[in-house]
Amino acid sequence: MAFSDFKNASMRLTFDNGLDEQGRLKRKVKAYQNVAEAATADGIFQAAQVLETFGTKPLMELEKISGSSIYQ
Repeated sequence: MAFSDFKNASMRLTFDNGLDEQGRLKRKVKAYQNVAEAATADGIFQAAQVLETFGTKPLMELEKISGSSIYQ
């Protein structure tokens, strides 16, 4: 039987940064480390909404990235 241990988690926010000269969408990515293992999707979304208010660019995408070690 395999087991896993939580290592770390972060959230990655992708913002709309306008269009380039060719009309393609530009993105601005900001990552925040030290997200708690027990952080829920609702909690992370609420935190991202607060962080969005500090800037001028609209939020396009939000990801929770977590890592764990798997062993036997």
